[in-house]
Amino acid sequence: HRAMAGARGTQASKQGSGAARGSATSDSIELEGAASPFPNLTSASLSDKLKKAAYVVLFEAGASQDQLQFFEAWLKVVFDEAVHVATPGGTVLKVASDLETLEVSIQASRELMLRLANRFLEACNVPDLRMHAQFVQVEMELQAPEVSLWCRLKRIGCAEQSVDAGFYVERTMEWLVADIILPKSDDQEALRNYAMTDRLVPQGYAASLLPVEPESMLMFQMEHGTLKSSILAAFFVFKSMGFAKPEDAALNVVTNVNALKCSLLAGFGPKGLTRIVIRLSNPSAGAAEDMAIACGSTHRSDILESVERELEVMPHFLEYAGEARGYTVTVGYAL
Repeated sequence: HRAMAGARGTQASKQGSGAARGSATSDSIELEGAASPFPNLTSASLSDKLKKAAYVVLFEAGASQDQLQFFEAWLKVVFDEAVHVATPGGTVLKVASDLETLEVSIQASRELMLRLANRFLEACNVPDLRMHAQFVQVEMELQAPEVSLWCRLKRIGCAEQSVDAGFYVERTMEWLVADIILPKSDDQEALRNYAMTDRLVPQGYAASLLPVEPESMLMFQMEHGTLKSSILAAFFVFKSMGFAKPEDAALNVVTNVNALKCSLLAGFGPKGLTRIVIRLSNPSAGAAEDMAIACGSTHRSDILESVERELEVMPHFLEYAGEARGYTVTVGYAL
């Protein structure tokens, strides 16, 4: 296995440089007209509840001023324009259990989101718009009536923090189309071959809009009889892509989570696989902490409980991922 040290030095993901894919260092983006970070949020609206929950995490995790300005610009240009017409349940906050990563996404009509994506790139003075051109091409091919835009802050509180923003289209995709839009690599070919053998068809596509080693991601629904069989099938994909076997405790906890369904997500950068993710929808209470402990990751239950109080919802999904910094757990909340 091509592995690198994880959170405890024993767990692994595939490429040591993977965390840098699909992101830009937070000081490499020039923002025009960005509002001051941490605005005064006093209403009980969906918009303010989500922002307050996000800022709870960012304050505690030690987000940099550059990250905060990028996030605030995305909120102003994209989120605030889309939130009043967003798809019910299509506004999502994702927080890593150790608070190192935070992502907000919002879903609305494709026409609006194409305009807002372009407007955000203009606000960030991004000169290379090839990923926005891909967004347009993908949407023309898939004809999804609604799409999501997302903003991600990574390595929060670390020495080298980064930011990213992109789009997600949930639509069944032929492998011919996936082959055209994914960056070419041995990893991409290996996943395609394995997935076709297992009769897996891409049912969603996400990509960064920023041109610095952009990450692209495919989503698959794992439907292999029982939930446990589906989770085990997803772990076989981990193995086929060269990831080291998770510790037995982590494998046991993840495969025995009581959830509604299982999805698999695989991310690729210009040099190959960047991360692979098992997503479990509608998990049982306490599953996030159990998973984090089992994989040796920190679980900030105090902050996540504060997030849940602000949002007034329980986790909608959990993600168990193999990435450059090891095996991680992320909690997702949908509004």
